[in-house]
Amino acid sequence: MRFVRVLNREIQESKRTLFIYSLTIFLVLFFQEMVGAFVTRMTGNIISDSVYEGSYPGFLFLGGFIITSMVFAQDMFSRTGQHNWLTLPASTEEKFLAKALLTAIAYPLVLTVIFTLSSVVIEALALLFFGNPFTMFNPFGPYVGKMILHFIATQSIFLLGATYFRKAHFVKTVLALGLIGFALSILATIFVRIVFAPYVTGMFGFHISLNAYDFQNHANLVTIGEWIGNIVYWALLPAFCWFTAYLRVKEVQSTDAVQ
Repeated sequence: MRFVRVLNREIQESKRTLFIYSLTIFLVLFFQEMVGAFVTRMTGNIISDSVYEGSYPGFLFLGGFIITSMVFAQDMFSRTGQHNWLTLPASTEEKFLAKALLTAIAYPLVLTVIFTLSSVVIEALALLFFGNPFTMFNPFGPYVGKMILHFIATQSIFLLGATYFRKAHFVKTVLALGLIGFALSILATIFVRIVFAPYVTGMFGFHISLNAYDFQNHANLVTIGEWIGNIVYWALLPAFCWFTAYLRVKEVQSTDAVQ
């Protein structure tokens, strides 16, 4: 199957990077856990915070966003990689989906496996040398699955940024998010000012005064807003970003990567 071959190509080209990244994760976790085990052994004070639970979100979100931001850099915007990628015997859909699925789905799953296996080795060493309790990373914890879902939703933004910005993809995407967030906050403020006009005092430094009865009358509005927000966050945002990113890749393909 051609799509499988495209996936395999992406994996083969990323093996060295994946190995270095995995080794970095292991060493970071190893250092943190061993220092904690040593301190516990010397002082007798048990450190309750889990190294794995504390480090996992950073590697998942920050690491995942950076990797996603760079996923098209070589193939779309590098002179050395453009020709090989454009002449690859595969459709634009297959090329795009291979990178998108690897960064959105495969990355968090592989990261979870790396954390799990690393914790087994590290905890065994901590138990052997310092007598620490064997407390490995729990890949089936409810917070892990929830974070992965949030990552899939928000990762799509950086996937879009990876296709649109030619350089400094991650930084420019973060700056664009900041500008969009600022604009949305202004619109939200104006919306609240209009909808709750009878209960608002002041123009700029205003505050809302609602009693229990008035709040109950607007409870349905809050529920509807929350419902719409969930639809936008979990469905419309990823779909829009993925589709727009695909159109950008298709545009570059059709113009022979000359922008």
